[in-house]
Amino acid sequence: MRNVLLVDDEPLIVKGMQSIIDWNANHLQIADTACNGVEALAKLDGLAVDLVITDIMMPQMTGLELIREVKVRSPLTKFIILSGYEEFNYVREGITLGVENYLLKPVNIDELEATIKHMQHDWETEEVRQIQMDLSWRILRTNILQRWANATIDAKEFRERAQLLEIPLTKSSYCAAALRIVAEHGHGMEDPQFYRPIIAEQCETIGRQHVPDGCEIICFPDQEGDIIVLFASTGREGEEWQYQALCGMKQWIASDTGACVWSVKGQPEQSSLGFPQSCKQVKLWLQNHLLGDSETFIVASDNGSKPAQTDEKWEPAMDQFHKLLRDGKSLEVDRFIDDFFDVQAEHGHMARTPCFNSAIQLMLAAKNLEKTPDYGGVFGPLSRIDTLSGLKRLVKRVVHQTLDTYHATEKDYSPHVMAVLDFVKNYYQEELSLKTLSQKLDLHPNYLGQLFQQEAGTSFSDYVNQYRIERATHLLLYSDKKTAEVATEVGYWDTSYFYRQFKKYAGVSPTELRSMYMKK
Repeated sequence: MRNVLLVDDEPLIVKGMQSIIDWNANHLQIADTACNGVEALAKLDGLAVDLVITDIMMPQMTGLELIREVKVRSPLTKFIILSGYEEFNYVREGITLGVENYLLKPVNIDELEATIKHMQHDWETEEVRQIQMDLSWRILRTNILQRWANATIDAKEFRERAQLLEIPLTKSSYCAAALRIVAEHGHGMEDPQFYRPIIAEQCETIGRQHVPDGCEIICFPDQEGDIIVLFASTGREGEEWQYQALCGMKQWIASDTGACVWSVKGQPEQSSLGFPQSCKQVKLWLQNHLLGDSETFIVASDNGSKPAQTDEKWEPAMDQFHKLLRDGKSLEVDRFIDDFFDVQAEHGHMARTPCFNSAIQLMLAAKNLEKTPDYGGVFGPLSRIDTLSGLKRLVKRVVHQTLDTYHATEKDYSPHVMAVLDFVKNYYQEELSLKTLSQKLDLHPNYLGQLFQQEAGTSFSDYVNQYRIERATHLLLYSDKKTAEVATEVGYWDTSYFYRQFKKYAGVSPTELRSMYMKK
């Protein structure tokens, strides 16, 4: 609802204007009235007005003089002029001042409503423009903040942009924190990337409730989807207000999204130049750890970003696990997985690499029972896992998928299909085609392809690629051979084509696979 001020030295005119139309229906309300320009200016000191409807000829101050004064104070206010007679000079000067219309008394209702509708359109257009400007400003600020946090922006460019975007550079202490939102608890929360800027904006609003005088707080999403929090302070206030701010943000996010939220806080740095280092501490901690099942605060440091090395072995008892798989004891398999990871979790926040190594070992042990293992469900999801519980669920899902098929009735293949399977197993390094094999088997290529699809449940080309990727996976995990050597050894002479096929069937690139599984 927008505010209207009526100004006229004739009380009957003022009263009549209040009832001439349904102001509420036009999304307007009469906020106040005045009998002359001086009184109107006095009331405008404490009143936000969107529209002034004023007479021209009034004692002490004319309507045109009033308009000039108001425009200085409130450039966006709109005006409608009223007059008891038509005077060209007044009309001309009103146009110069940018009034919306010049209405003769008695006021024509249709003309007044038409003028108001025109103004409504202008207001709506201005609101959209302001929203777009605000959105553009926020997008620009987020981009600059991300580059600052990653130390990928030139110092001179950053100083210029920081001044424009109101980023503080003269405080005595700068500290970064990250809020990681993890939706792995079965509530089905959708988390599109565009939602993160909205969360960051609300977090900043909540955080400002705890900011002492002389301090500032800024929140923005980074490229991994974490909410980065910048604390800039004079260094005399302590850190309690920062923890209170983070607590308020965590509570709001959890309530709004239904997800779990973890907070990692870096060490304070003595100038804005140190903020990227504080960010790096936080991101390294998240990169090197799996989060537990309870929300908490963590304080990261240069020494604490990497998990402490322990002498304990992370290797699961694979002989026992293989036997459970062969026996098909699903409940005991689940218990084995839970017990192994729960024992490791007793040491606190778990190091990501040994956890992933053990998980990959367990999943590959199951996949090796399959005739044509598909690794897409093994490695692809690993990059999206942040919690120990999420890792356990992935391992169980992969293992159960294998058990469901492995212990089903063994399928008998026809001699022709069995010959094709054996040929792929023995000669997968070479160039293979149905045309070549069909000649060896004295069959038409189309018939052999249909027979293979029917019995194996996949096309010949897919089977060959899956088998080659299976062999490549073992070489990547358990040898030091270069990726190009691995590609050649499994039958891919074009390394770029090997990369594409590997990503298609395994869900990750060869490089990403090796980074997930760090050999001891």
